[in-house]
Amino acid sequence: ISTEFDTPLPDSACVYCGNCIGVCPTGALMFKSEHDMRAEGTWDEGRQAVTETVCPYCGVGCMLELHVQDNTIVKVTSPLDNSVTAGHLCVKGRFGFEFVQRRKG
Repeated sequence: ISTEFDTPLPDSACVYCGNCIGVCPTGALMFKSEHDMRAEGTWDEGRQAVTETVCPYCGVGCMLELHVQDNTIVKVTSPLDNSVTAGHLCVKGRFGFEFVQRRKG
């Protein structure tokens, strides 16, 4: 897997939206949270609840699926059959959830 014409990532057209994770056919690409939890042995899709909601960042109305394990959002996806997103999200929709768990301090 590479960027277009093997361009270095910072010089490529990549906007770091994570859609490559969603379309990777082998599972070689995954969310950092998933990678870290798998390394720790805590990733358990059987314990994850999936809740649908609408992305709050703009007026497009993208459908989000929040994957929650132990009361923590561990990843965000979008349904492939959604008429607005067709499974794709922007960087804010896919990765903008991390602030939810942060405590003010």
